Amino acid sequence: MLLPNWAVLNAAIDWLGHGLWNLAWWQIILYTLATTHITIAAVTIFLHRAQAHRALDLHAIPSHFFR
Repeated sequence: MLLPNWAVLNAAIDWLGHGLWNLAWWQIILYTLATTHITIAAVTIFLHRAQAHRALDLHAIPSHFFR
C-alpha cells in the first residue's frame, strides 16, 4: 500500500491557501489597484487613441508593451 507523501501534500495545501508570496490583505489590494490602473491606461492609450483614431503615434517599445 502506498502512503501519500505528506510533505508534498502539506506544501501544496499551504501554497493553495497562502499563494506564492504570502501577501497581506493590503498588499493584495495595492497590487490589484496597480494592475487595474496599468490595464486602464493601456486600453485608453493604445487601443483607443493609437489604434482606433490614429491620433497618437507610439514608439515601438511602448507599442509592444501595450500589446
